[in-house]
Amino acid sequence: MKYRLILLLVAVFASLLSCNEDVIESAPNSVEKSDDVDVKPFMTDSVDVYIAGAVNLAGDQWRASYWKNDSLYLLDENYSVAHDVVVLNGKVVAAGKYDGKPCLWRDGKRTMLDENRDGEVKAIGVLNGKLYLVGQLYETQTNFRAFIWTEGKMTFLNDFKGYASDIAFSGIDIYVSGMDSERPCYWKNGLKTELSSHFGHGYGIEVIGNDVYVGGEYRPSNGGYFLGGYWKNGSFQSSGNDCYIWNIGVDRGEVFLVGNGVVNTATDVAMLVAGSGKLVLDTPGRGLSGANDIAFSLNNQYVLGTCSGTASGEGAPRVCYWLNNKLHRVTDQKSLGVGIYLKSRK
Repeated sequence: MKYRLILLLVAVFASLLSCNEDVIESAPNSVEKSDDVDVKPFMTDSVDVYIAGAVNLAGDQWRASYWKNDSLYLLDENYSVAHDVVVLNGKVVAAGKYDGKPCLWRDGKRTMLDENRDGEVKAIGVLNGKLYLVGQLYETQTNFRAFIWTEGKMTFLNDFKGYASDIAFSGIDIYVSGMDSERPCYWKNGLKTELSSHFGHGYGIEVIGNDVYVGGEYRPSNGGYFLGGYWKNGSFQSSGNDCYIWNIGVDRGEVFLVGNGVVNTATDVAMLVAGSGKLVLDTPGRGLSGANDIAFSLNNQYVLGTCSGTASGEGAPRVCYWLNNKLHRVTDQKSLGVGIYLKSRK
């Protein structure tokens, strides 16, 4: 459930997503709006809210960080981004990239996965107390490969133009979503299942029993628009071409997609897709926003994102999330929220 493309996230606030107005208007899905109410979820819910990301401080440099219940913890000094965070054996573990290279932080202490090659960790998973990291590594300037890392060992999942974006477990089986040879796919215990023969991306993954869900997108024809949605056991369920899907979550049998939508030709907005309906997650002044992760606690739904203060995008991006579709602003600092993790206080 934890994909992040940090460059795409930043680009939300640099330029509008390119979509065709006629196509958008013909999309069959309804768009509803949520309430804009600031809430304090960790004051009432029985979970601590951890967010991985980056904060932009003096010098216009992104620094890896995480937030716990709105309190900021810096992870590094130089250019870095945290893409995911978990708590394991009482220690906060975050992972992402430092100086363009894949790394992890345990209680703030950095470990490099590769000292020499560029890449990044995209997601963290824990199975039977063992830590798993997935991501991509550049072997050359033009070829990048998907990897899974555990106990100090990195294993490649493909040979040509691919990445691993998320990880999930069912029993002892390990599932990893991503891309291979520029086509969306997932791997089960290292064996690949291709989801489309067209160019596309496999982002978040969830496995419920024998059902495998992968959120993402593909391009039906060369030069055409991407279709966003999800694959369930290889069968694609489209959410149309007026939204970009970054992640997926499944709660009590219901599938939720999060990403960006274009309500009109002037505004990119955070969007939650459930079934055939699409919900625009509001921000003050209808500012630019994007959603890229989702988590659940009992009957509560958390959608992590980044929002600006204005519809023109002039305001700096800031970490926020929506609890049951109501906005909570995490910080007033220029920042990016990439992955969310909920830890029970019990």
